Order: sequence, then structure tokens, then C-alpha cells
Amino acid sequence: MNERCVRAITLADDDWMRTEENNDHLTAILVVNGTFHHLEAIRVIDDEDGMQRVAAPDLEPTFDAMYEIGGEGPFDTVTIRGETYVLVVTPFQ
Repeated sequence: MNERCVRAITLADDDWMRTEENNDHLTAILVVNGTFHHLEAIRVIDDEDGMQRVAAPDLEPTFDAMYEIGGEGPFDTVTIRGETYVLVVTPFQ
């Protein structure tokens, strides 16, 4: 069958690990059908022109790469610990 199916996954705020001293970049591990994935949360803000930007300049290359692989912004966001994030999922290598 080719029916579309959507699965909703909710991670608790406590499931997210900080990669630095601040909350600009969080990670979690997600297992889909036995395959491990890095789940990254990149904190974003709206600049003075209303454009979505990363909160930490060192994360700009990761954010820009999302556009290079076909992403169209602004991206949908999630709220974690009261902050706004864009999610990135990458399989382990």
C-alpha cells in the first residue's frame, strides 16, 4: 500500500544533551528501524529583517548546508527548554 503515514515523536527536554556550555546546539540519539541517528537541535533567532538565523555563528555552516541539500526556509521549529530550534537528523557513520 502507498498510503502516507506520519509518526509523531516527542522527546522530553531532559533527553537533549548540550554540546557546549550554552543551549545553542543540543543533541540526542534517535533509533529508526534499528539504525542510529544523530538528532541535532540548532537554536535559531529572527534577525532585524525577520530572517531566520542561527544564534551561534559557528553553526552557520551546518545551517547553510541544509539549504544546499534542498531545504527551503524558513524552517519549521520546535521549542526546547523555552528556546526555538531547527532539527537536523543524520545517520551515524
